[in-house]
Amino acid sequence: MLIFVINGLKSEVLTTFVLILPLISLLGFLSINSITFGYEEYVFAQNWARNNNMHQISEIHDVLTTKDFVFVPDYENHSVKKFTKNGTFILEWGEEGSNPGQFDTPHSMDVDSQGYVYVSDMNNKRIQKFDSNGSFIIEWGLPGEGAGEFLHPHGVAIGSNNDVYVADTEISDIQKFNKDGQFIRKWGSEGSGQGQFGWMENIDLDSKDNLYVADIPNDRIQKFTKDGDFILEWGSRGDKNGEFEGPSGVAVDSFDNVYVIDDTGRIQKFTDNGTYITSWGSDGSDDGQFSKAEGLDVDPEGNVYVADTANKRIQVFSPSSVAISVDE
Repeated sequence: MLIFVINGLKSEVLTTFVLILPLISLLGFLSINSITFGYEEYVFAQNWARNNNMHQISEIHDVLTTKDFVFVPDYENHSVKKFTKNGTFILEWGEEGSNPGQFDTPHSMDVDSQGYVYVSDMNNKRIQKFDSNGSFIIEWGLPGEGAGEFLHPHGVAIGSNNDVYVADTEISDIQKFNKDGQFIRKWGSEGSGQGQFGWMENIDLDSKDNLYVADIPNDRIQKFTKDGDFILEWGSRGDKNGEFEGPSGVAVDSFDNVYVIDDTGRIQKFTDNGTYITSWGSDGSDDGQFSKAEGLDVDPEGNVYVADTANKRIQVFSPSSVAISVDE
């Protein structure tokens, strides 16, 4: 036993404290690092390409998860498909065309608080709104560069009060509408400055209605208020933690953590201020690998669904503490 003398008095009580102090410090360090430096793990859960009940998906650029369902905009088959959380096909709607309920390369989707689904109908240069079973509600948008007009609508995100945000990658702007398609405001232009954009695939919102934009050629994520005021940006060209090579997909979970996938096939997870947490994935076609994946979403349980674009499949990953069932 170690004996310490303090002010001339022996103290055996301090012995235990001195011995466990390094352990306390180590545990504290590991606790901090489990949040900040990437000790959190995500495990492969599902590859929907193996599911015999799944209707064939062609090229996909986005995926939408809700509490109970998963929706996929099928880019080449001009339709929207609805699945259970484990990949069992439920229904689909749409066909090629320009009438209400038809699509020409649907790109992205989101859902509002009432369960209505909004789809960016890219080559028809419009937004269409449906109920969750595919019944047409309304549409809006015309070809052009003015308010309420589109040239290349991609990402769609719905705010807490059901406002609709649309990223137009050709005009390089974000437009905001109410749930009935009435124009509210727009911001952005082409460039590399704050509030400017290159090519945009997807966008998402956090619990405070801050908007995150995956700015592909500028290799960064930009964050804005719900009114379009610039807050911050993070990222630069590279393959180190916090760096990107063409970030295309961005999603925000229920804790406001931000997930980004880029051309390296890597998913990175950040806090809402851009602090790196963890990452996984690589380029390829095996489980846990991706090829030109452009979209991802996170369900309320923290499972990450990835639109693995060139591999024409959905992959699902779960936090190591979360299990997700798979139909056999």
